[in-house]
Amino acid sequence: MPLTGLNRITARPRGGVRKVELATASEWAARESAAPRSGWAFREDRAGYTEERVGGESLSPLVRHTLTMELPATPAARRAVDELISVASSEGVVAVVTMASGEVVVAGCSERFGVAYPLRPAGLESASGRTPADYPTITLTLECIDDAFN
Repeated sequence: MPLTGLNRITARPRGGVRKVELATASEWAARESAAPRSGWAFREDRAGYTEERVGGESLSPLVRHTLTMELPATPAARRAVDELISVASSEGVVAVVTMASGEVVVAGCSERFGVAYPLRPAGLESASGRTPADYPTITLTLECIDDAFN
């Protein structure tokens, strides 16, 4: 039985992340719209962003923001990831995420909490790939929790 009352999607899907720009929490707090830090980049079309209400049976008012970035496993990328992990662990980072649709969200800074709960490292994965044609990659996951969807 087909579902009724739903509009068909006629537009081309626009999922994915086009660009991620990062600033340290202190840089972001020092000015209203901090200039994103250069040197921390990700492989084209290899980033993802999610927002999720967390909680058990009754959803809490808290939202988990997760940013995942995949980079080629080169020596330069490994150094950049090590630097980013060090800074994100010690003071946290704020990310300006530009979606493929053009929507821009800020993760790691909220209207209510400011930069009190910035993005922090939540995982690091290194993968060789499955075939000889695959590139080895490093995947870094940053997370924070605050009270608002972007």
